Amino acid sequence: MNRRKTEKASARPTMVDVAKLAGVSQATVSMVLNETGGTRVTEKTRALVRDAAEALGYRVWMRAPVGSGGLQAIGFVIDDSTSNPIVNRAIDAARQLAWENEAVLVVLPTQNDERLRAAALELLFAHRVVGVVFAAFFTREYTLPQKLSSVPVVLINCHTKGDQAPAILPAHALGAETAVRHLTAQRHRRIAFISGESWMEASKDRLRGYKRGLKAAGIAFDPGLVRTGNWTLSGGHDCTRELLALPEPPTAIFCASDEMAIGCYEAIKEAGLSIPHDISVVGFDDAPSSRHLEPPLTTILVPHEDMGRRAITHIYAKREGQDRSGIISGRLQIECPLVERKSVAPPRASRAPAAQRTDHDTSSSA
Repeated sequence: MNRRKTEKASARPTMVDVAKLAGVSQATVSMVLNETGGTRVTEKTRALVRDAAEALGYRVWMRAPVGSGGLQAIGFVIDDSTSNPIVNRAIDAARQLAWENEAVLVVLPTQNDERLRAAALELLFAHRVVGVVFAAFFTREYTLPQKLSSVPVVLINCHTKGDQAPAILPAHALGAETAVRHLTAQRHRRIAFISGESWMEASKDRLRGYKRGLKAAGIAFDPGLVRTGNWTLSGGHDCTRELLALPEPPTAIFCASDEMAIGCYEAIKEAGLSIPHDISVVGFDDAPSSRHLEPPLTTILVPHEDMGRRAITHIYAKREGQDRSGIISGRLQIECPLVERKSVAPPRASRAPAAQRTDHDTSSSA
């Protein structure tokens, strides 16, 4: 697994640095240095900006006008809707880093429609983009259009056959293993897993990580504790009801998505049980809603912001040919860390009785 660190592209002077030194807005710096017409920036302000840029060694390294403006453009083609809050994390991070490097991010959702994707590419090339990011909501293989060979391209959460194009992906299996190890560290032995649809790459990888986590703790894999959901709240709810109906129910449930974990919560509470006193739950994604559940959900964070930043860093490193450390070769997997909240506790059978705990506490403080 390639875990090479990538330096942040903004180590060189940026438009933000120039704006701070000159005491003006970033937009003003952009208009002055890109010689945008039709503005009312005074000569005094223009001189301040130019002097600040010279003092910092800042340079405008490319002119690729977008419409009548002077900003560069980087395309961000996503196969899902931009209304998805998880997708927006990568977009926002990429947009911020692009803006710090005098570029605008042109975001084009295609709803997984080939015609929309083709139209998006035509639009991007009409505006002379300096690079293109392709992002997928679900991890999958992707075939890049031939015309993209003329600009730097990087993929997020998808990859090409034979890893011919640079791709940034979450380490799904390692994240799932981390979740299970967290549960086994709390002495859980009967750990159920609610997976996504079995044909999906993320589902396969997270199931593999679940099995690895069990093996690391010396726990035999029990297929009877695995249920296949559909990434939705209702899928998590229905699978949890099945698991709770088992003759020997699990003491913990690991859900392959936070959305399914929400459904899992509902089913547990409908059964008159409490989290984590009666049963522990771990999710995957760190969706915005996960911290607002009761109790807040322990989950695995998918590093969308980091992936978005690394994609833009790669594009700049490829174009400038100076800081080669930001260039991604082949497939780069980013670690998915545990976000520990309040939905995990040791199983009830492994807890000392209340009276025993009281006696122990009393004797310890004596």
